[in-house]
Amino acid sequence: MNEILNPSCSEQVFRLTGDLEDIKGEVLTMLDIIEKDDGYKQDRKKLIKKIKNITNLKEFEAVVFEFTCNYPTYFKREGDDLLVATSNNYEWDSIDYEPEDEDERHKIANEKYYELIFQDEKYAVAKEEYAKKQLIFFEIEGEINYDYGKSFKLIKKGRVLHIVENNELVKIKEIKDENLKNKLGILANL
Repeated sequence: MNEILNPSCSEQVFRLTGDLEDIKGEVLTMLDIIEKDDGYKQDRKKLIKKIKNITNLKEFEAVVFEFTCNYPTYFKREGDDLLVATSNNYEWDSIDYEPEDEDERHKIANEKYYELIFQDEKYAVAKEEYAKKQLIFFEIEGEINYDYGKSFKLIKKGRVLHIVENNELVKIKEIKDENLKNKLGILANL
């Protein structure tokens, strides 16, 4: 029986087990459930193709469902299983999962919210929300499209930082060079 451990909270964490093909099938079924419940009709072809082409569980950690209710859905390999941090606002009964403690969500998602202060073609500066002066200076290793003053999430996977963009994780590189940080600070009017 699939039970939600904390019915008053909309966070949910569960474990998918089985071989890789079984787990990929369950994740694809999750997409169908989300579409049925939310009417999510965006182009899923790229996301479905990415999931079908996954060759090991670790690759799921680069997949994000930004469009799930209340919380994005994140995946994390744990041994031979796949942990899923998602929302309990869906009827997940048609997939075969084992419930986990929803306190594990942070370990799976590992996200912090930031506000974009400055961005050019290669670099960006952001301030952590709800923190006095917690700034991050980073180099963008892909394309991001955020507006100034809008919130976005930084997700840490191991030692690597990512930004969620179009249901994928865009890798960013935190800048440690103090001279470059000072130059970016001047450009950002800090």
